[in-house]
Amino acid sequence: MRLMLITFKKDLRRLSPAVAVTWVMLAVLARTDGWRADWMASPLEGWTNLLLTLAWAFVIALAVLEEPLVGDRNFWTTRPHEWPPLLTAKLLFATLTIHVPSFLADVYILAARDISPAAFLPELLWKQVLFFGAVTLPALAVASLVRDFTHFVIAVFGIAAVLAMLNGGLQGFPDYYHQDHALRSALVRLVLAAAALGVIGTQYARRRVLPARVMAVVAALTVAAISTWLPARAEYALRGNSSHPRLALRDLTPADDSLRVRMKAKEAFVLLPIAITAGSTADSAHISMVQLEVVTPGGEHIPSGRVTAERPFDKIDLMTYPYATARDGTPEWLELHFSRPAWERVRRARVHIRGWATLQFYHPGQAVVLPVDGHADVPNLGRCTSAVVDDHFSEPLLKVLCESPRDIPAASLTLRHDASGRELRDRLNSSRRISPGPHDSWLSPLHRGQTFFRLTDRLEVIPGAQWIFPRTFVASSHISVTPEIVTGKALVDFDFGEVDLTAWLPGR
Repeated sequence: MRLMLITFKKDLRRLSPAVAVTWVMLAVLARTDGWRADWMASPLEGWTNLLLTLAWAFVIALAVLEEPLVGDRNFWTTRPHEWPPLLTAKLLFATLTIHVPSFLADVYILAARDISPAAFLPELLWKQVLFFGAVTLPALAVASLVRDFTHFVIAVFGIAAVLAMLNGGLQGFPDYYHQDHALRSALVRLVLAAAALGVIGTQYARRRVLPARVMAVVAALTVAAISTWLPARAEYALRGNSSHPRLALRDLTPADDSLRVRMKAKEAFVLLPIAITAGSTADSAHISMVQLEVVTPGGEHIPSGRVTAERPFDKIDLMTYPYATARDGTPEWLELHFSRPAWERVRRARVHIRGWATLQFYHPGQAVVLPVDGHADVPNLGRCTSAVVDDHFSEPLLKVLCESPRDIPAASLTLRHDASGRELRDRLNSSRRISPGPHDSWLSPLHRGQTFFRLTDRLEVIPGAQWIFPRTFVASSHISVTPEIVTGKALVDFDFGEVDLTAWLPGR
């Protein structure tokens, strides 16, 4: 115990300037996060998240390299310094200089957002556990494998470059497909933590550099393979718990015909009517991902795709989206958007359509009425606040922001003026602006979601006016917020057989 305390106080005394710099960065980040009333972090906050994480990793490395483990000429190896007190001193240093300040910053952020930290103490502690396994342990392990700080910096920047390539860089793109990556994230964290523990144990207990480095390289390749090749659909294949749902073409109804007539006909745009059979459950359904391919009579395959951060300039022949008109959001259509060359190849032929889709079944939670320019606590969702704000062009918007230390589920929102019967419906995070720079805020204790209702100063009757709300109605209106509680997931393969696409063109 005495030797451990001596080592800890020595590290704290020698590294106090570096620790102080990280505390200043943390204070700036906490203040910025505490004042943020938007679901997307600013580039400043995104950069601070990234740089503070790197700074903490560097501080851990400096502490470890006070007593380097690589080489046979380190002064401390000639002293009676056993490895358990040494390792304990390094872990105590990381806990008191990184995790305790981070926990206090989280408490400050929740208090600043008028959320009780005591009510979410388990979530705050679990956040520190995840950070310990994802950053602290790996940084300590990498530092135990290098001779000096310069080698550590090179290793960290090499790892950061690989992560940037795997994640498409730092540019934010709107993601209209909500992909569930919980399985991928859990596997990556598990591999990192297990490999870090193995490396740390091997280095501190045995000081066997070669086996520890082999272990680290194998873990890095495993994490890269999981991040690159584990598809998002695997989440639904392994965790699917809905009994035998089906997705198939359905017959058109008179209501469908009137909808297709009202929709403006577009070239190379097709609506396919679909029906989802939920098996034994009567819950509503969302299509979170859909992938299909169109096979021409000549055997040419046209797969659907979308713009991704990794490959933003790829040519896309076909994009597919679910479309819903029902109040519960269950899709009744698949939109097929062809490129002009692809449309010329399929417009006069009967084509074969097949693919797969991931489904989420849900039932509505307890609806809560949110006053305009007020706030309310929504069960299973979080604290929601509404306010009238201006956009970049000084146009009025009614903004609804929901925040919680827990994951925020999907939710539907309805803005209604009872006297006139005017009503607008929207969903949390239904749109996202594109902005340069990093926007991830993994150090924040809060999850956020928001939506906007566009306001107008006069009652419009022009086409498209159904998407705007008179500003004079706002004071006497209310917002109903309904979370959607996920009850099941499923991965569904479908085969629509041969289809004549010209029969499903809108407006026909």
